[in-house]
Amino acid sequence: MSARHVPLVVSFVAGVTVASLFSYFSRSRRKDRENAGAVAEGNDLSLFYGDKNELKTVTESRKFLPGDLYGRMVRDCVVCCVDCLVVRFNPQLQRKECLVVLRASEPVKGVWWLPGGRLFKGETFFDAARRKARQETGLDDVKCVQVLGVWNTFFPTSHWDTETEKGTQTVNPVVLVELEKPGADVVLDETSEKYRWIGLDPDGALANNEDKYVLQALKDYMLGIHPTTHERLDEHLD
Repeated sequence: MSARHVPLVVSFVAGVTVASLFSYFSRSRRKDRENAGAVAEGNDLSLFYGDKNELKTVTESRKFLPGDLYGRMVRDCVVCCVDCLVVRFNPQLQRKECLVVLRASEPVKGVWWLPGGRLFKGETFFDAARRKARQETGLDDVKCVQVLGVWNTFFPTSHWDTETEKGTQTVNPVVLVELEKPGADVVLDETSEKYRWIGLDPDGALANNEDKYVLQALKDYMLGIHPTTHERLDEHLD
C-alpha cells in the first residue's frame, strides 16, 4: 500500500467504527426505553382537581358494592386493580426477595401471582397498595416506593362469570412496596391459598417458571440495576 492511501484507509476504518458505535448505542437506548415504565420514587401518579382531602374520601358505599352491580362491572367494564411487588431483605439468604401468592379464585385461579385488588374511588395507587398489602397478606408496616408500570390484562374467566358472559379485563398499576420489618409474618386472607418468597433475579424466576406477570414486574424492578435484563426475557413474555 502506498503512503498516499494510508490516510484514506484510516479515515474509512474510523468512519465504520463510529457508525457501528452509534448504531449500537442507539439500539441500546431504544431497548432501555421499551421497559422504562417505572416512575420516579415517591410519585404515585396522582393529579387532583379540587380539594385533595375531599377528593380522597373513601365512603363505605365505595368499598362494598352490591354483588350484582360488581358482577356486571367485572363482566362489562374495565376494572382498575392495584398489585403489589412486596419486597423484603432476607438476612439468612442475604438477598432481597418478593412475595407471591397462590390465587384462590378466578381470574388466574391456581396461579402464583402478586397480591392486590380493586382500586377504591378516592384512593391513590399507593393508598390501595398499602390497603391490599394489609388485607391480603397481613403486612401493615410497609413503604410504597414507586409505580413500576401499568398493564392492561385480559382474562377468559372471572369469579363473576355467568353461563353467557365470561371473562374480565383489568388495568393494573404495579406498586413497589418495601417491608419496614422484614421478619413480619404473612397472614393470608381468603383470596389466596399459599404464599412464598422468591428471589428478585428475573433469570431465576424464569427458570422457576414463574408467571409472566411476575416476570414482568421483576424485569421492571431490576431494569435500573441491570439494564440488559429485558433483552434475555422479552421472548418469554408473550
